This record gives sequence, C-alpha cells and structure tokens, in this order.
Amino acid sequence: MTPQAQGRIADCRDQALAISVGETFLATLKQKGVDYLFVNSGTDSAPLVEAYARQSESGLDFPRPIVAGHENAVVSMAHGYTMLTGKAQAVMVHVTVGAANAVCAIMNARRDAIPMLFMAGRTPLYEKGVLGARNGAIHWAQEMYDQAGMMRELVKWDYELRGAVNLDDVVDRALAITQAAPAGPVYLTLPREVLSEPTAPGAVSAVPATVPYPPAPDQRAVALLAHMIAAARCPVLVTSASGRDAATVAPLEQFCERHGVGIVEAKSRYLCARSGHRYHLGQNIHPVLAEADLLICVESEVPWIPETGEPPATTQIAHVGVDPLFQDYPIRGFRSDLAITSSTAAILPVLDAMLSAIDAPQASDQRKANVSGLVRKRLDRRAARIAATVAAPAMTKDWLNICLNQALAGDTVLVNEYWADRELLDLERPQSFFMHSPAAGLGWGLPAAVGAALAAPDKVIVATVGDGAYIFGNPAACHHAAAMHDAPFLTIVCNNARWNAVQASTFGVFPTGHAARGPRPAPLSDLSPIPDFELYAQASGGYGERVTDPGEVLAAMRRGIDVVRRERRQALLNVICD
Repeated sequence: MTPQAQGRIADCRDQALAISVGETFLATLKQKGVDYLFVNSGTDSAPLVEAYARQSESGLDFPRPIVAGHENAVVSMAHGYTMLTGKAQAVMVHVTVGAANAVCAIMNARRDAIPMLFMAGRTPLYEKGVLGARNGAIHWAQEMYDQAGMMRELVKWDYELRGAVNLDDVVDRALAITQAAPAGPVYLTLPREVLSEPTAPGAVSAVPATVPYPPAPDQRAVALLAHMIAAARCPVLVTSASGRDAATVAPLEQFCERHGVGIVEAKSRYLCARSGHRYHLGQNIHPVLAEADLLICVESEVPWIPETGEPPATTQIAHVGVDPLFQDYPIRGFRSDLAITSSTAAILPVLDAMLSAIDAPQASDQRKANVSGLVRKRLDRRAARIAATVAAPAMTKDWLNICLNQALAGDTVLVNEYWADRELLDLERPQSFFMHSPAAGLGWGLPAAVGAALAAPDKVIVATVGDGAYIFGNPAACHHAAAMHDAPFLTIVCNNARWNAVQASTFGVFPTGHAARGPRPAPLSDLSPIPDFELYAQASGGYGERVTDPGEVLAAMRRGIDVVRRERRQALLNVICD
C-alpha cells in the first residue's frame, strides 16, 4: 500500500467515509434497502473483500455477506429469502465460470418473478498497469467476448459498471427494474479494476429506488369479466401464483365465496387459497373441465395441459396477470376470450364491486350450488385416496404426505421440490407453502430452504425433496451454509433411488413401449447405489436419520421438526421409498 493510501485510511478512521469504488458500491446497496449479499467469491472479489476487511475502520454499513460454496446455492438462497419477504437481495458470483453455474437458478428466479440483483465479476480488463489488473493465469482463459450473453434471455436488464461517476444511477436503475412488475432478476457485471479504483474520501448518501406501481386493470375489461361471471353457470378461477402476494389470499377467498366461484390452484407455487375453503377444487383443473363454463386464469402460465384435455369449445376463457401473455415464453397457445393486465391485488376489489352491482341473487345461488357439487366430488376422491393408503401403509409418496399432514404445525413452512402434494395437505396459512418455479430447474429446494430459514428464523422450514433434487442441490454446500449462517431446517428426502420424472415421462410418451414393459427402473433413471444422505447433515453438525418402516415415518418427522425448533440444528430424514 502506498504512503498516500495509508494516509487516507488514517484520516478516515473516525468517519464513515468510502475510499474506493468497491466501498461506495457496497454502502450504496445497503442504503437502497439490500440487506444481504449472497456471495460465492473468486479472484474478482478482491476489492469487496478489502472493503469488508476495512469495515471496522471505515464505519460504513454494508449488506451482510452470506457465503456459500456453490453458485446455484447462493442464487437459490436469495430466491428463498425473497419469496418469504418480498425484498430483493444482491447475489455475486465469480466471473464467467460462476455465472455459467448460476444460469439454472437464474432461470428459476425469472420464471418465478423473483426480483434479484445478480452480479458477477468481470475478468480484469487490463493485462497490467492498473490497480486490479490481471495477476493470475486464469484471467485470460476466463474472459468471453459477451459475458452477459449467456444470461441475457433470462434477465430483465444487463449492464457493466464503468466507474464511480454514475454508480448510484446504475444501482438505482438495476433495483427499480428488478422489482417492477413483472419482477425478475437483473444482471450487473463488475470489473475488478473499477471496484478497486481509489476515490477521494467521501460520505455515501443514497435513497431507495423508486419502483413503479403494479398495473391496474382497465375498467371496461373488468366490466366485461363481471358480466361473464354473472352469466356463468359454473365459473372456476384457476391460479398458480396469485399467493406470491400473501395479502391477496383473503380477498380472493372472499370474492369466490361471495359470488360462487370455484378455486383451482393449478400446480400452485404459493398458497393462493386455504385448503379448507368451501369452494376449493384442488390442484388440477382437468376433473372439472367438462363442468366449468368459464375459466378465469389468474397468474397461471399453464392453467391446463392441452395434451391431457382441453376446455369445451363453449367454455369462455379469461386471463388476468401483470403479464397475461407470459411474453418470455416462446410459445404459449392457451385460448383466450379476454385478457386483462393487472396485479391480483388491483383487480379483486374492482371486480367484486362491479359484479356485486349486476349480479342476480338467484344466479349467484345457482353458481354456488353447482360449484359445491364439484367440491363434494373432489372431497370424495380425496377421502377414498386417503382411506386406501391408511388401510395398507407403505413407503409411498401418499403415505409420506398423510404423515406430513399430521406432523406440520402452525410454525412450519414447506419448501417443496418434488413430493409434497397439496391434494393431501391441509394448509390454512398464507406463506406456509412454496414450490419450485415453473422451469423446475433441479437443485432449488435445499438452498431455497436455507434462504427461507434466514428470512423466517421464528418458523420451522421443512424442505421436501426427492433423491435426484437433493443431489442436484449440492447438499454439502447447502448443509455447510445452513450451519455457517445459523439457518437450520428439516430436509425430508423421498429416496426411491431413481429419477422418477424421467421414468414417468417415458411411460407417458410410450405407454406400451419397451421401457414400460421392461425391468424397473427404466434406462437412464436409475440412481442406485444411492449415498447415505443422512450423513451429509451429520457432517455439518446436524441430525440425520434413515427411515425404512412406514410405521416410523410420522414419529421421525416429529423428531426432525423438534430438532430444528428446540435445538436450532438442521436435520435430515432419508426416507427409503418404493
């Protein structure tokens, strides 16, 4: 360090003053509302490492660093934190190679509309002569002509920080765009020389970004939808993600109860309506497609599976969402008679008022009777399914769900990447259930559970994953991060030693083919011999247990929850399933 630099540091010890672009950058993030920097660091992180090391002297307030040993982990941890809090966080990985490892997790965040300031260092710009220039052999081979190109289709905005002059403007724009509806990750690259650049000692003063309000509905369009509902015999509201905004759960339920509208949560990623709602029709629209004469698809990218069944030609279809066309999807051909651009929170009160003004009581009563009939059929199907499983307990996913339903308590939050089945779970509390994004990039569940535990330390986070998803989740990195950051959670692995999705998909395409007739597991789906997953948790100071007896599943789940709640330790159940 030069004598001049040492002098500047000495002058700043009693003041909160930044002396580099890196310090200014971190302080700006914090002042704009970013609480955490989820980071998998590399050689490009040197200016930030130096800033954190000097923090006790600088007096500057930075986002708390949350370190994890894999890029998929840090991105998905930020995803898990934000899905509970709604607050966008920052993530930083190592140049091109780190960004490449993070692509899958970024796709999950984009498809799930998760705001996130994703950042990667950039290979140093210069070969010599500038502070932060290349000083390692990897700095040549890691450079790409278009580093952001690998991410561009999956982020809303990308940019490279060029210097300190417009740093506040760059960060402000990044945070505003990532949170604007529909939310999604943005990408900022950070050259090491830029972050290393010394600056004159100065205070950092920044304000949170101004985020546009979400879209409100066109009044004429809402009036049309109100008349469609008033004229319907059996309307059904289909949603997959309205519960992302937990404040919409009660208004949506009240609207449907008041006007006799059924609710289907089509492979929902959030709790959009309580399981016990009187007009809840489950997680699958197909059993009621023939009866529904109006489908109101609210924040639902795939309301039905065309290959499985289509609504009758006479059924009217309305789509509602902040992006009802899902413009990021290259092809999406669901038929539509009406499309309304609006957040769920904005449309519900307007639609309720308009429908109340025109609805005839006898029409509302008839809708309620028709939907109630469908609910009874759904509850009968559910009861028969449960009765058959309870009569002959076995290590199946249905048995695991029945036991899980009994084990869950008011302070538990499910983070599901595979086997938790909302058809068998009685969930009554908003933000008690989260599932992987529509892209379903494997390896999300474990690190998302770590992020959820950071966001809600007063809750017991339960991650329900399969063996394949568990392996994809980089379990050593995730259990290590949970221990490092005091973020305990319970992992329940449904371990059938195969990628069941691969096998089931093959049988679906070729139901009478050789794979369907041949020995099981099908080719390319067998994962045996499988590791002793419980040892991963034990290696990071957690509790691990192997479960093979169906009679022990419920007790084991309760033990695992108790370890997390009372001992503040992570736990894992390796449940050997059929």
